[in-house]
Amino acid sequence: MKKITLIVLMLFTVLSYAQGEQLYADGTVSDQEGNTFQWINYGTQEWAIENAEAVTYRDGTSIPQVTDNTEWVNLTTGAWCYLNNDPSTGIIYYNWYAVAGIHDNDPNTPNKELAPEGWHLPSDEEWTTLENYLIANGYNYDGTTEENKIAKSMASTTGWNNSNLIGSPMKNQEENNLSGFSAFPNGVRNFNLDGQFSSVGNQALFWTNEGYMKNLYGWGIAPSVGTSSNLPDGISVRFVRDATSLSTTDFSNSMTIYPNPVKNTLTIDGLVVKDVGIYSVHGKAVLNISYQNTIDVSSLSKGVYFIKVSDGINASTKKFIKN
Repeated sequence: MKKITLIVLMLFTVLSYAQGEQLYADGTVSDQEGNTFQWINYGTQEWAIENAEAVTYRDGTSIPQVTDNTEWVNLTTGAWCYLNNDPSTGIIYYNWYAVAGIHDNDPNTPNKELAPEGWHLPSDEEWTTLENYLIANGYNYDGTTEENKIAKSMASTTGWNNSNLIGSPMKNQEENNLSGFSAFPNGVRNFNLDGQFSSVGNQALFWTNEGYMKNLYGWGIAPSVGTSSNLPDGISVRFVRDATSLSTTDFSNSMTIYPNPVKNTLTIDGLVVKDVGIYSVHGKAVLNISYQNTIDVSSLSKGVYFIKVSDGINASTKKFIKN
């Protein structure tokens, strides 16, 4: 059996019963049940920016819904549940066995797939690639490209407690989620608390496919840790697209924008431009242009913006400052 991995967004919050806003998504995919989720290209990867909702495996086999706490903590096969067993929340948790596709207790039975065709549960290495991409592309709360300060850019713009900690998603929540990842603090159905729901409003946890726990807290991400005791926990899930089916490739290293900061005209260099979108820090589209490498931004108010550039196949997003 594989070890487990958790990604934890540990930030003290108040409860939000929603997956949240998705900023400048690159596309939409349907799972095996017809549920749709949006995705964003982050360099060489494409990530779901909404939590998984399927209650069947890829081949259509049902995953049992388990509400009883005692039954939940004693499971060694896949199961799912709603937050507080309340369908109105819309928040779904899976135990590790569901994530691993362990649907019965026969060791000779092949495991199934939870992710839809062309997608999979991310590894710890894939999470690290995402983190490094966000850091390198200016998603640290202070705009730097060193150290790990991306929690604010990955957190939703609502639902968090107030705080004066600079760089925390709890301070000035309207400035959160620049990456569009939209992580909410859904907490966990906790094996160590006899199957009760805990940390709801305090943590956003995501299953991955290796034996570590990623811990996003304050304004950064802690090193990976983890134990096998978390197998029965109920956790949220995000998917990443298989490398063989990526619809875009990364040209962020070859694309440059200048000057930055800019006052009047922003120039895009390094590729043939088809579509350009400029977004505010709140994800609102403020300018859309086609087939132009020089962009007149003189009418924009002073502040931080994101420019998303596509050549019709590939896409990349960079941050700039308007003076």
